[in-house]
Amino acid sequence: MQGGRLSDALIAFSEQANISIAITEPGLEAVRTKGINGRYDVSDALQALLKGSGYAFVFVDARTVRLVRKSVPAPRAPAPAPVAVARAAIPQQPLPPRQGPDIIVIATKQRLGLATYPASISVVEPDRVELARAGGQGTAFILGKLPQLSSTNLGPGRNKVFIRGIADSSFNGPGQGTISQYFGETRLIYSAPDPDLALYDVGRVEVLEGPQGTLYGAGTLGGIIRLVPNEPDLQSTQISASAGLRLTQEGEPGGDGALTVNLPLVNDTLAVRAVAYKSTDGGYIDDAERALHDINRNEKTGFRALLRWKPDTDWTVDVTALTQDIDSRDGQYTLKGEPDLVRRSAIAQPFDNDYRLADVTVRRGWDDVQLVSATGYANHDIKTTFDATPMTSGAPPVEFTEDIKVRLLSHETRVSGSLGGSGTWIAGISLVDNQDRVVRRLGDPGSTALLTSISNSTLDVAGFGEAGIPVSRNLVMTLGGRVSYVHQTSEFIGQKVPEGEEPASTQARVLPSAGLSWTPRPGLLIYGRFQQGYRPGQLQVTGSSNSQSAERFGSDRISTMEVGLRFGMEKGARLSGSLAASLALWRDVQADLVGLDGLPYIANIGSGRVENLAASLAWHPDDFFSVEAAGFLNSSELTSPSAQYGEETDRDLPNIADLGWRVAAKFDRQYAWAKLTLDAAVRYVGYSKLAISGPFALGQGRYYDASTGARLGFRGWGLSIDVDNLLNTRANTFSYGNPFSVTQGLQQTPMRPRSIRIGIDANF
Repeated sequence: MQGGRLSDALIAFSEQANISIAITEPGLEAVRTKGINGRYDVSDALQALLKGSGYAFVFVDARTVRLVRKSVPAPRAPAPAPVAVARAAIPQQPLPPRQGPDIIVIATKQRLGLATYPASISVVEPDRVELARAGGQGTAFILGKLPQLSSTNLGPGRNKVFIRGIADSSFNGPGQGTISQYFGETRLIYSAPDPDLALYDVGRVEVLEGPQGTLYGAGTLGGIIRLVPNEPDLQSTQISASAGLRLTQEGEPGGDGALTVNLPLVNDTLAVRAVAYKSTDGGYIDDAERALHDINRNEKTGFRALLRWKPDTDWTVDVTALTQDIDSRDGQYTLKGEPDLVRRSAIAQPFDNDYRLADVTVRRGWDDVQLVSATGYANHDIKTTFDATPMTSGAPPVEFTEDIKVRLLSHETRVSGSLGGSGTWIAGISLVDNQDRVVRRLGDPGSTALLTSISNSTLDVAGFGEAGIPVSRNLVMTLGGRVSYVHQTSEFIGQKVPEGEEPASTQARVLPSAGLSWTPRPGLLIYGRFQQGYRPGQLQVTGSSNSQSAERFGSDRISTMEVGLRFGMEKGARLSGSLAASLALWRDVQADLVGLDGLPYIANIGSGRVENLAASLAWHPDDFFSVEAAGFLNSSELTSPSAQYGEETDRDLPNIADLGWRVAAKFDRQYAWAKLTLDAAVRYVGYSKLAISGPFALGQGRYYDASTGARLGFRGWGLSIDVDNLLNTRANTFSYGNPFSVTQGLQQTPMRPRSIRIGIDANF
């Protein structure tokens, strides 16, 4: 980089390095820089640019840098060059290497990074522009990046997400999921489907593959997904906005828009960061029976605000308020035998998912010791309608509705610190109080009769601890454990049951963990791990409000052994990657199922195993071009099935592909006139089954998903175009859309037809 005005050089550098540089000191426009030439990491590049300027820098977080004036006044240049000339002379600068100091992973709850954490982990760090181009996507964005993740495809806000092939069933029900999701330090769900939060202004997504019983407790058999929002900046005002128009082949148009504002209220002490958004996905499925077109329109509306108060250098208090509504006009499945993208149904099947979250997180630091205490309360309302019309000719329409209200209170307080140089330790307590009320109705549309009305509650109290003990300079042994106590009740709503006679279950569980991590040289980690996880056995109330009984199911337990390695994490590495192999033994698998009558129920389906091999590779042959590849092989089997599956010969666990992979490439270069970004990706999803046994053992998968896009950036704003489902495939992603007719074997869920998004984004 040639010498010139420092402010111009910092603008160009911030775009190329994908960081935000907060400039609050006056007079920077008159300061010159000698420039830089060659390869640098972010810190070294900033030091070189600021050399002799009188300014220093401080990292506010991983993606935000604040400039501060040194005690010695900055030297002034005689007179700045004319503005027009200086702006026309922005030099071309290579991107700094993406590898650098170890990335600290918040989800480990300790000061552990990719170079030391002894287990499989994935970190996605999308920048503001990438999320703007995604147009309000939530979990689908993460699934598109990480092939090890999979999901059902019933529709936005109603899916189950799986990690590393740990899948119990393809159907929704009252049971706890196999993974847990977090927003910052707060738990999002306990016994509910994926809320599918839009990822606007999210700085990082961390995926810890499971089980994660020691640190996260019940419901983490497959692992956890943590969304890490961008933190409020206490120094500078920032505004960013994006908007897009999406055109879908053979469907109706859609669009999206978002606005993010960061506002310091008291300099260095109090700031708020807020984002508001709305996206609409146009429908593309027709209903021949009702003579309607494009019935499956989806809308997502949300708002999020984070308030940060930092009374001094040691204490930090964060308050978050989050709300999101998903409204789906109808289901997104079609029927075999009908024309392309067509189905027949007697009534509309809308879906509504309203999510609210409030949390407070307090942090305090003492040298190497850190205290974190987080309390959150979530309010989650889910309303579903299905067409339950009998399949006999001329039958009148029948409507099934399910109204679920979930209230989740979660709290965790933990203390962590360093132990013997490379060692770490953590100890904490947690509490989860989950209440859900399920009301199901069946009958004539608009005047359905009460079918069942049940209230379930779960209280989960636990203490946990883990320590990484240095054995030698390059070898660390990790030992940990969790002690959990769970109390559950289930009863018909409105029924008065004598105290002590209500259907209840109490369970206690000890979950040990152990691991070894060896770093034979910088940038290379070899590890082994043993970990356990579980879900408390569910209660299923049967009978009536006058005479009820409860069926108790055994808690499922999983033990996983894993070995793996990560390489290329050293500073300046051009090639990086990972390889991991795992074996999971899963006892008394607990599953949410649907019967031949279409109604949901719970069952222990037996015991099984899951074998998984996963690999990833990232190559940066130069500073402007990168290639990424990742894939997995998965083998699963119900080795000791329950009686209902004893005659099955194909006992693969449901909804998990036997193999999958993703390859992506990106070109990202700054020119004198603009920044050009080109990217493309291809993902393959292999074969899987909807369920283990007939008539639900329906095939799905075996499809390619290709996408491409481009963006031109001009000094804080840009124009983009992106194409999804480039091949316009109609492959069946999911063989389920309605429990009351799924046994016919005709349901299929096609990918959204080829769509083009034209977008604009700006940063002020």
